Amino acid sequence: MKGSPIILTTDFGLSDEYVGVLKGVILSINPHATIIDLSHGIPPQATGRAAEVLCKNYRYFPAGSIHVCVVDPGVGTERRIVVVRGCNQFFIGPDNGVFSRILETDQAAEVYELTNSDWFLEDISTTFHGRDIMAPAAARLSLGASINEVGPLISTDSCVTTTTTAPLVSETGIRGEISAIDRFGNLITNIEEGILIDFGLSPRFAIRIKSQLLQLHQGSYGHLPDNQPAAIINSSSMLEICVKNGNAAAILEVGIGERVVVKTK
Repeated sequence: MKGSPIILTTDFGLSDEYVGVLKGVILSINPHATIIDLSHGIPPQATGRAAEVLCKNYRYFPAGSIHVCVVDPGVGTERRIVVVRGCNQFFIGPDNGVFSRILETDQAAEVYELTNSDWFLEDISTTFHGRDIMAPAAARLSLGASINEVGPLISTDSCVTTTTTAPLVSETGIRGEISAIDRFGNLITNIEEGILIDFGLSPRFAIRIKSQLLQLHQGSYGHLPDNQPAAIINSSSMLEICVKNGNAAAILEVGIGERVVVKTK
């Protein structure tokens, strides 16, 4: 039986063996499992970024999907490992805030602490619970095991949350920041399209980052002028600063946390 797909999100990168080992463990329990890589490029220990990536993208997977998130700087400590049933899907990972946005999105979500050692590998390391605990649990859920076998139901209020920096909104504009940089060097802000719509979403908006003053373009990358910084709304409905055929982060010498100001008047 193939079962529900298993989606992996980690900060492992792809140069080491960790991702492959996760998949090997899953397939050793469910040889017919469908395994999908959402991202292995989460910055190391960036639990807040993992929370954003999961919340922005879970909806593109079928109901019943099983997400395994291994961004786990507290591995080997007393931090809990949890299984969340919410948004019509399952989420397995450390209780360190990676599921904060999922719990905010689905107020009726249920959280179980993963304590059933019968679901774990026989030998448990102190540094790789993704392999020894989370991956085996995902495989068993994919085979139809009940979430009630995971361990005790716990209060969502007891779960660790991550704080995200919200943009500051005034009558004349919005002050936000760069929250992520993708592999193309595109600068993703924490300013959602909905906030801009509240102000009328106009090409007349003036967007400032460092000394650059940009105009909001309401098209795709292909409609932008070559090699010039520009601002667009990206596929996740976030304000993004990019350079067509170039790397905005490198050209503008900008990192995460850089201030972005949108003047609407």
